Amino acid sequence: MKKAPPVLMMQDVWFRWTKATRAAADAGTRLAVPRVHPLPQLTAEANEATIRHEVMVHESNGFVPVHRVGRIKDPDWDRARPGHPDNVVARASGERFIVSLQPPWASMLTTKWPAWLPSPLFEGGVGDSIRIDWNGRFRSSLFGSDRSYFFEEHTVWVTLVAAPTDGVFVGLEPGKHIDLRTQIY
Repeated sequence: MKKAPPVLMMQDVWFRWTKATRAAADAGTRLAVPRVHPLPQLTAEANEATIRHEVMVHESNGFVPVHRVGRIKDPDWDRARPGHPDNVVARASGERFIVSLQPPWASMLTTKWPAWLPSPLFEGGVGDSIRIDWNGRFRSSLFGSDRSYFFEEHTVWVTLVAAPTDGVFVGLEPGKHIDLRTQIY
């Protein structure tokens, strides 16, 4: 009997808000949302070589987490969600995986991003994991017609597992934690 290949799993818990709720009563609601979640479902996705779980927590829907599960490189992924900086790249080859990180939306980013990050940022094998935290303040418009800003914070987990479970990220201790959060206010 042939052994099933390992499954590359990514979870991106991301928040988006504006100045209106930055320090207001809504800030407590945003801050109360956990930075790691169990997967809401593992059906057909469990048979894939990659699983991506995205948890969107936006001011526009009252900071209620919205879950989405699919393949990491699903071609329909970008069309079904609001603008999202896809700056974390995870790839697996056999029993190894690599993770890279690029600056998000450089033309709109107004906070400092680290000048240089190695590529790949992390290399690992089955059972290894990485957690990346980053945030930023962004201009709402590329050409200055809208002078407002929005804020984002991301907690991204990546791991390679022999068998996926819905709770793989809950209680996971990262082998490497990269914290790129800055003062964004």
